Parts: sequence; C-alpha cells; structure tokens
Amino acid sequence: MSDLSSIIGDLDRLMEGAQREAEQARDRQQGPGLSDASGTALDGKIKITVAADGKVSQLSLADDVMRLSAAELARELMTAFNAAWALSRANGDPAGAAAVAVDPAALAERMKALREESVQSMQRITDSLAEVMRKIDRKVT
Repeated sequence: MSDLSSIIGDLDRLMEGAQREAEQARDRQQGPGLSDASGTALDGKIKITVAADGKVSQLSLADDVMRLSAAELARELMTAFNAAWALSRANGDPAGAAAVAVDPAALAERMKALREESVQSMQRITDSLAEVMRKIDRKVT
C-alpha cells in the first residue's frame, strides 16, 4: 500500500507544481512590465490610450463620430478600449495580445480544484484496492 500512497503523494506534488506555475503566470501578468498602449476604431477616428494601470489616459474623437447613434458610438469606443487594454497587457506585442484572453487567476483556481479532486480520486482508488487486498487476504488465510 505504501507504493500507492507514494503515487498519490507524487501526483499531489505534480499538481501542486502545476498550480504554482499557473499562479506565477498570473502574478507576472499582473506585475510590472505592463505598458501604455493605444487602440483605435473607425479608421483612427476614435483613439483610446490606456495607461499601465488599466485606466484610460487619453481619449480622442474626430468631430464626425458625434453623428453616430449612441449605440454605434458605444460599440466603437468599446472596440478601441478593448484593443488598447489587450495591447497594454501584452507589453505592446500584438501577437501577445491574444494571450491576454487567458485568465490566469481562473486557470490557477481550476488547477487547484483539479489537484484536490485528483487526490481524492486516488485516495478512493487506494482505499478500494486496500479493501480488495483485505478480502483476498481473508480468503487465503
């Protein structure tokens, strides 16, 4: 049975390590290195700059965008803001902006839950095997 307990311990350590790495990725994403970035909409008629702290530091609107309906203007402002925010989180790297869609905090929480579930499952397996071994031992003796 100690081999199975060892396997459970190894599995727990592996899952804990993976969880720790996900948490470190989350911390790196929230930590220093974030930069100001700008996003545009309507061919540059709307420009939003987001500071490293995620706050809008500049908003520029061309005069003719004021002719848009409120819904259209809101949609275009959202487009420009989201582009600026994603770019700032990707340190100005457009290719890295796609990685921002991954929520490291949610990933870390899910990995923690998976680790706990897997340890419980392995414990149930170990308990079941131990019971089978006891039954075999009773029949043999």
